[in-house]
Amino acid sequence: MDEEPDHYGFLLLPGFPLAPLASAVDVLALANYVSGKTHFAWSTIAEGSTGVDAMNGFHSTVQWQLRDAPALNAITVCCGIGGSGFNSNAIRNWLRDRYVTGTRVGAISTGSWLLARAGLLSGRRCTVHWEDLHAFRETFPDTRVTSEIFEVDGRIYTCSGGAAATDMFLSFVAAKCGVALAADVAEQLIHGPVRADHTNQRVMLSERTGITNAVLVRAVELMENHIEEPLTLENVAERMGVSGRHLERLFRKHLGRTPQIYYREMRLNHAQSLLRGTALTILEIAFASGFSTSSYFAKCYANLFGRRPGDDRRR
Repeated sequence: MDEEPDHYGFLLLPGFPLAPLASAVDVLALANYVSGKTHFAWSTIAEGSTGVDAMNGFHSTVQWQLRDAPALNAITVCCGIGGSGFNSNAIRNWLRDRYVTGTRVGAISTGSWLLARAGLLSGRRCTVHWEDLHAFRETFPDTRVTSEIFEVDGRIYTCSGGAAATDMFLSFVAAKCGVALAADVAEQLIHGPVRADHTNQRVMLSERTGITNAVLVRAVELMENHIEEPLTLENVAERMGVSGRHLERLFRKHLGRTPQIYYREMRLNHAQSLLRGTALTILEIAFASGFSTSSYFAKCYANLFGRRPGDDRRR
């Protein structure tokens, strides 16, 4: 007797990213095609409408609404930019109810916010798109949020979005049907080697910035790891094994600014992420970004962005 296919439901929220949704469904469809068997089925779902617009304006007609969605083996919340602002009681309750009955529940990109608000990520490993990482960690300190491309923790799975959706769903194919089929599907997609879940979302700093100087790369990475309690230039230079003057010359040559200015801009960008994605007070965000007073923080913020923190909070 043929095995029943695993049925994946994709819950689409307004502004969802189309590329990772298409990638996930294509992986499932190609697994069926390559194997010649129906291992997987899929459906699209919306909260209360018959269609949802993607981030790029593409209109997707959905097959089900929450109230009449069929039994599913897995549910994937698809959400894009501004996902931290979605907070639907109906969706939260539906996700909890489905999880309690044994359904696997996951998210793509910023859909992790809804899973966390439904209480499904407490104490679990999870991930979210890198732009939301800082805000997510501050908002849900009881989660074990990582910067990996995807995480699977029991019946909960989360994905950073973009091309990472392909890798996560290839891992599902491998788990159900074997590594060989997953590799064949990846080849069909011209995808190359399948990335493991522990792959970091962001490419190496040297690739992002074009910096090849090893001392400078390590110095910037050290700063990125000390946002809340900033290091002094002397601390950074000492850990790099160089003088402060040498480090300053490297920053001016390759980044066009002093280490102090570069570090402050990094902390202010972190603050902006928290302002847009959390409910922390401006004072709390100032402290979390390494500023000792809200007034000095507001002055530095306005100098860099041309508006005060309160203006971004209201927006």
